[in-house]
Amino acid sequence: MNIHEIYEQTIKSLPAADRLRLAVMILTDIPPQAVVDYRDEWAAEDYHDFNRASWARIAQHTFI
Repeated sequence: MNIHEIYEQTIKSLPAADRLRLAVMILTDIPPQAVVDYRDEWAAEDYHDFNRASWARIAQHTFI
């Protein structure tokens, strides 16, 4: 059984409060070191990616 099947067959039918408690349990169980490339500061590449995505989004909505 894959994760999607587990969610659909077991978790999705739980009440919202139980799903939220489960989400909190899962998130608190993941150590910060497990997050890939976690930093509080942005690198030059991050600014470049953000800038490129922002301008692409603006162009998408401006020229439609």
